[in-house]
Amino acid sequence: MFGLGLREGEAISARWEWIDWERKTYTHGITKGREAEPIPMAGWLREHLEARHQVAGLIVVKQNAQAFASGFARQAIRRANAACTVKGITPHRLRGTFATLLSEAGVPIQTVQRVMRHKSFTTTMG
Repeated sequence: MFGLGLREGEAISARWEWIDWERKTYTHGITKGREAEPIPMAGWLREHLEARHQVAGLIVVKQNAQAFASGFARQAIRRANAACTVKGITPHRLRGTFATLLSEAGVPIQTVQRVMRHKSFTTTMG
């Protein structure tokens, strides 16, 4: 979720076939009301996923290969909040951090807006 700025529902449905390994991008096939924009993949995320690469199917699955249900990230987020000094981590805050990192890397606000699938640039600016 953090490495691609995905919403929890988008992470649950993320598929291997939506990764373009040559272009180093991920294009989500199901989005919230907008056409998907290719999302640049950070090197650390590509390395992590390449070691687990599958031809097709869901990227994030339980140990029994079943899909996660909505709310799957809550327990991990609670553990992260308990383990670190930064409090208030939420799945949606991870999206905001991703957008901030894109902006700090010099990505134009219009591109960040498209990648985040925000209808208004004021949402992205926030």
